[in-house]
Amino acid sequence: MSKQLFIKTFGCQMNEHDTEKIAGVMSGMGYSLTDSPDNADMIILNTCSVREKAEHKCYSDLGRIHELKKSNPDLIIGVGGCVAQQEGINIVKKAPYVDLVFGTDNIADIPGLLEKKGKTSNDRVSTVRRKTKYLSNVSDVTAVTVKRSHTVKAGVSIVDGCDKFCTFCVVPFTRGRERSRQPDDVCKEVLGLAANGYKEVTLLGQNVDSYGKDLGGVTCLADLLRMISDIHGIERIRFVTSHPADFDDNLIDAIAKLPKVCEHVHLPLQSGSDTVLDMMKRNYTYSGYTEKIRRLREAIPDISITTDIITGFPGETESDFNRTMDALIEIQYDNAFAFKYSRRPYSSARLYENQIPSVVGRERLNKVIELQNSITLYRNQECIGMEYDVLIEGESKKDKERLTGRTRTNRLVHLPKKTGIHAGDILRVKISSATLSALTGEAV
Repeated sequence: MSKQLFIKTFGCQMNEHDTEKIAGVMSGMGYSLTDSPDNADMIILNTCSVREKAEHKCYSDLGRIHELKKSNPDLIIGVGGCVAQQEGINIVKKAPYVDLVFGTDNIADIPGLLEKKGKTSNDRVSTVRRKTKYLSNVSDVTAVTVKRSHTVKAGVSIVDGCDKFCTFCVVPFTRGRERSRQPDDVCKEVLGLAANGYKEVTLLGQNVDSYGKDLGGVTCLADLLRMISDIHGIERIRFVTSHPADFDDNLIDAIAKLPKVCEHVHLPLQSGSDTVLDMMKRNYTYSGYTEKIRRLREAIPDISITTDIITGFPGETESDFNRTMDALIEIQYDNAFAFKYSRRPYSSARLYENQIPSVVGRERLNKVIELQNSITLYRNQECIGMEYDVLIEGESKKDKERLTGRTRTNRLVHLPKKTGIHAGDILRVKISSATLSALTGEAV
């Protein structure tokens, strides 16, 4: 009987993909995934430290897991991801019942760590070694067999780390400097996915637009999109996350001209105030950002644009905040992910004067969410009566009588389950209703 592994994932799509790698490593050690921590033989928290709330949630979860270990002393508890990379063995000082700590580059080291731990039952083992570059072939690049969580769509890492050093961000310190995969290695992985029936790939990176710069700039993201578009079997290509400073006309041209590249771009604004953008070290102005939005919509009229917003950044005045609210009204994003600023280790903004009281940041966040929700609902309701190509992803998690899928613009769609419709099918669906979170329709 196989041992049971429970993994809880925090944070971004890169972390979700890392969880697939962890599952692959552990399957090679005789572990199978379980949806419940209660009867697990091993529990791993794959953590995120981009926001303070996620880090606190990690330690809160560890406290609850400790109760499980009291009733099952053989339970192995591991912490991976960005908090592990940031804190290292210090995690064990805060939570001495943790057995295993591994950084973002050390998933392949888990078997060795467990072997080391097994030699002395009281050992707490840790490694956060940083790799300086991707290795030369696909098996080395992923370092492990990836156990995919989906059969239709897959994430593919193309660049890890970030060189931007935005003053609010801990990523350059937890993920390291930018390291791009060789384009041939990426294409080999995508070819393998296509051969296994995958229909959609999402190219992943903390700053995906800077892909290839550390390889001499011979191949950029737009070039990579063109290469992957030639792979038979892949129907849709997405990429996240973009940085406005690196988002250029060459990339806009690729999105516009390559039929497989989906009409959706996630382009974080963070603030509508040039003063705040400068303090954040974002390396663009609001007018420069909106000019790129204009060119994007001019080239691809049906483009869906989503963004990130931070409220309560140190020194953000009421006037600065109002500029962000005005930006949401002017740009009319399809959706936005909004967060209250929190001090992060190593980031320079944590030392800034004029830190905004948490209650003020929260009030501003609530205003952003309320405004953007009204815009998102309106834009979703505009879809009623329209027809879209929807890639079926499978059964709805909440209603087994419905299927779910996504439009090319990344809108979630629910439709009745019917005989003959399978995950991976692309159906023409007419939209009959819309909520804040999803569209509903029927195949035509």
